[in-house]
Amino acid sequence: MYRRPKFLEVLLEIRQEMAREADYDVDLFAEMVRSGKIAENEKIHALPESVSNSKNNKKTKSEIKINRRL
Repeated sequence: MYRRPKFLEVLLEIRQEMAREADYDVDLFAEMVRSGKIAENEKIHALPESVSNSKNNKKTKSEIKINRRL
């Protein structure tokens, strides 16, 4: 049987690390939901209001969609 190229070895290591991080994130989110701490910071991922398109201070379509969701 042939040996794996170095690229595949590195790629597999990266994928394993990403899988571990994803598992950690899921566990953390589940713990936040169970403990009720997620409701305290409702706008934790919201964009700041000062971020807008510099031309005539118009907001982009993505900014408008995000603001509608909040």
